[in-house]
Amino acid sequence: MIDLRSDICAAPTDAMWDAMRGARLGWATYGEDENVDELERRGAELLGKEAAVLVPTCSLANLVALLALTRPGDRVAIDDDAHIIVNEGDWLREVARLEVGEPAAVICMENTRTRRGGTVLDAAATAELAARAPRSHLDGARLANAAVALDVPLADLAAPVDTVTLSLNKGLCAPFGTILAGDAGTIARSRVHLKRLGGATIHKLGIFAAAGLLALDMVERLADDHARARELAAGIGADTPQTNIVLADLGADAVADLETLGVRTMELQGRVRFVTHRLITDDDVSRAIDAVRTLRGR
Repeated sequence: MIDLRSDICAAPTDAMWDAMRGARLGWATYGEDENVDELERRGAELLGKEAAVLVPTCSLANLVALLALTRPGDRVAIDDDAHIIVNEGDWLREVARLEVGEPAAVICMENTRTRRGGTVLDAAATAELAARAPRSHLDGARLANAAVALDVPLADLAAPVDTVTLSLNKGLCAPFGTILAGDAGTIARSRVHLKRLGGATIHKLGIFAAAGLLALDMVERLADDHARARELAAGIGADTPQTNIVLADLGADAVADLETLGVRTMELQGRVRFVTHRLITDDDVSRAIDAVRTLRGR
């Protein structure tokens, strides 16, 4: 079975498993785990921010960032199809829909934009959007994909915003975790909210941080995923993707039919979503193309 549902299907590398088995553990809650400390330091440096905190999931990281950036009653501007709105629950829905001209305390962006086929925001577009509110947050779950597609450092794409997330367990293959980065004061407030929400006391966190450190070295390999996504799109007649997400119009029953042909996909807004990742080979792409052609020939 070829699993093209998501890049979260990219299992950890052998080196990551070795690093996790050999991790020297400390009490991360008290800043005593060397792997966690180093991952947060390197994550902040990679994203060009003063400080960072390791958070279990990107959804939780987005939540604590917005809690740290807002006060009760503040309004947040965000696209209706953003992952935070569509996939992360209703906790922001009531404050997310603004009328034209209505002021927002925080503007929230997404890069890459999942429900738009992994499209990217460059630094100029991010800066233009960030200027529309006093504070800004970037859901950068796949920001590494955007940086590779644009051939720029991650820090350039994160520079215009106050806080930014980076998922370690999608295309970067780590088993766990997201980096949330920003200025020191905002990250300190984020740690408080993270503790209140039960996400700051993950014991033996250094095991996951050991793999996360290796994930930071895997950014450049995302270009392979992008190349295979372009090959897949060309083979099935879909629009050329900017990153690793391909959307195709294949009919209502295509997801189920493709699975019978050995290809696992997902439905997204009436289309079929294919996501390439480290475990998808050139041969897998060819087989997926053949499956789509078989489906169309029925």
